[in-house]
Amino acid sequence: MIRYMLFTLMAQLAACAGTPESQPPTQAKAEPAKQWNPSTLQEETKQTAMAASRDYFGCIQDELMHYRYRGGDSRYETQALLRRCEKRLQPIRTAFDAEGVDPRITRRYLKRKRTQAARFVLRNLMAVEAQARAARQAGE
Repeated sequence: MIRYMLFTLMAQLAACAGTPESQPPTQAKAEPAKQWNPSTLQEETKQTAMAASRDYFGCIQDELMHYRYRGGDSRYETQALLRRCEKRLQPIRTAFDAEGVDPRITRRYLKRKRTQAARFVLRNLMAVEAQARAARQAGE
């Protein structure tokens, strides 16, 4: 039994020896990096992104100021508020695309901004709900 297992193990190793993964790596020609470098982001692009971010969060705060609690689920209300301000993030995507930033990085950056806004809105809406609930209980 041991001989059989040893034989099959050696056969598997011998079969793997001919695969391309097992061959030593050959030196490939070094191609110039066409990848975006974070340190090369122009100051104008940074300013555009910061201005659009301020505009987005300003829109969120304006929407919260005009918000009236209607008794719905705070998660749905949060999504509705965020959707109204979504177009304010478009200048960031445009500026990053013009700069040549990797789309994955752009998506991650925008997702972070949306997540920050969602947390802020949800926290405020939950506070409004709690106040309304407390006022109803105090009135009873």
